[in-house]
Parts: sequence; C-alpha cells; structure tokens
Amino acid sequence: MSENKVCFDVLTPVTFIRRSAEVYPDKVAVVHGDRRFTYKEFYARVNRLASALTKIGISKGDKVAFICPNTSPMLEAHYAVPMIGATLVSVNIRLSSYEVTYIINHSDAKALFVDNEFSGLVTPAVDELTEVKTYINICDISDEKPLDGMEYEEFLNTGSEGPVEWAIEDEYQVATINYTSGTTGLPKGVMYHHRGAYLNALGEMLESGFNSESVYLWTLPMFHCNGWCFTWGVTAMGGTHICLRKVVADEIYSMVEQENVTHLCAA
Repeated sequence: MSENKVCFDVLTPVTFIRRSAEVYPDKVAVVHGDRRFTYKEFYARVNRLASALTKIGISKGDKVAFICPNTSPMLEAHYAVPMIGATLVSVNIRLSSYEVTYIINHSDAKALFVDNEFSGLVTPAVDELTEVKTYINICDISDEKPLDGMEYEEFLNTGSEGPVEWAIEDEYQVATINYTSGTTGLPKGVMYHHRGAYLNALGEMLESGFNSESVYLWTLPMFHCNGWCFTWGVTAMGGTHICLRKVVADEIYSMVEQENVTHLCAA
C-alpha cells in the first residue's frame, strides 16, 4: 500500500493523549499524591515538556533519559519525548551507579531528568557523563536540587502549552530504548518503535478489559518495558492513571479504596 494522505497514517502512541484530551478534556487523567490533572491539563503539560525540550536543542534522534519512579513526570515523558522525534530512555532505578552511568553513556543521552531520591545514582559519576548537556531535578519529595540544573516544574514553565509540531515521519522510528538488567553482562538496549508501541498498547487494553471508566494503579515500574505499554494504553482508553512512588502494601490498599482502582499489575 502506498503511503499517501488518503489511506495511510503513521501509527504512534502519541496520538492517544491528543485524542483523549479532545474526547475527555475534563476527566481526571492522572493522580499523583495530592495533585490531579485532567486530560486537558495532562496534554498541556506534555506540550510544555516537549516545547521546553526543543528549546534546549533536543530534536529528532536525540536521546532523553529519565531516572524516576512511577510519578507524573515519567508519564509525561512517554509522550513529550517521542512527540518531537526524540527517544526516551527510562532507566531502572534499582540498578547500581555503575550500571546507570553505563546506560546513560551508551545511549548517548543529551538530557537527563533525575528524581532527587535517586540523585545518588548520578552525582558520583557526573564527570563521566560526557554527552549529557542538560540536567533537570525532579523535586517530588523534597526541594533539594543535587544536580546543576533547573527544577522540573520550572523547566516546564519555559515551554508553551500550545500544540507542538510533531516530528514523527516514520512509524518505525525509535520511540523508546529500554535496557535489560544485565544479568549476564552489561545492560543491553531494546528499541521500541512507534508502530509497535501503538499496537502493543491497544492489545494490552483489549486483553485486560479496559475502558474509559478504568482506574489503573501504577504498581508496575514504568521503566520496565514502558510499563508493558500501559503508559500509553490507559490514556488510549481515557482511563485514569494512579501514580505510586513505591510498592508498599498499605499504600496500595489505601489507593484501591480511595480511588476505586479497577486494575493493577501484580507480577
């Protein structure tokens, strides 16, 4: 089939947030602590992040790394980074500083976003991260900024919430790189393209019985295979993401009751 405007459209999971912002603008999309974002607000934040990234020179083919637990910034990254044609590298927060350093260097990440709880994985090796030009501190649990860079919300405010021009020309462009845990050696990068992420996300939703009333609790790490693509799938259905920094039983039970959770991963 020829790729023309009549019969062809690039498959990308980025379309999910645009559609849900149009169809469910006032519906709660993300719950993180005491913060709640509607789909309209969620999309605006994603656009701000994408815009801010372009202003620091991030463009098609560049890598942007995140060291972050299951919080709203990590969700926003799964849309904003691929939106501008860049590649998201979500780093396993359970790895050693040595392994994290290897991943950041091996991926050639130009920008690094770090939740301040995990700054200790990075600060000892800052001088070794030769490709990183920009550091952003995600101050979720404290105001401390251990890295020489802006705070995440401050960085978002440098961008525009208006629609960003997408740089997704080929559905086989790499959207994300996920690294293995390196059980038999150094971690290895596994590439996800836009088409694969789109189809896998919808397949997960069909298999798991999601709809627009579904409420998903983030017990599965978003850094693990993009949270099995639930990062995109829940949004595709217009469901609600309930963020969870740590997998703690009391917190899980509390969220299930308070937020009327319908789905979670319990692997």
